[in-house]
Amino acid sequence: MRMATRKAAARKTTVKKTAVKKTAAKKTTVKRSAPSASGKGASGAASIAAYFAEQPADKRALLEKLRSLVAQGIPDAEASIKWGVPTYQRNGRNVCALASFKDNVAINFFAPPSVLVDPGKKLEGGGTTSRMLKVRSAQAIDSASIIRWLKAAAVANS
Repeated sequence: MRMATRKAAARKTTVKKTAVKKTAAKKTTVKRSAPSASGKGASGAASIAAYFAEQPADKRALLEKLRSLVAQGIPDAEASIKWGVPTYQRNGRNVCALASFKDNVAINFFAPPSVLVDPGKKLEGGGTTSRMLKVRSAQAIDSASIIRWLKAAAVANS
């Protein structure tokens, strides 16, 4: 009898040790500030400025260039933070978004691929509602094509 009791006690101890190891292995999460009730963050311009300010200098320069092209291509677009990135809307519909990634920055055009004429195959994505242009350097920014795609996306979302 004593032998069975010892084995049961040993099993309980093993279970407890395993449970402790599992809880110790949890990852810590980074806490982000919650958006306001409007869903647009603190204030559109201020939160977008904060997003840009958080970026490394090289990516910030690329994002600023893309933002100036958005202002040229769709001057009446309203900017807000959606999905954690600056997003530009016209008449309440998303037209494009700017985002910073590990190896590049990108502009995402919210329009069907059929309206985004891309003979150079620069746009990426396989969905039916958007395409993304990844930018790794200032020389890679084709201003004329980006403005053309912005205007096409704005018309498609009118």
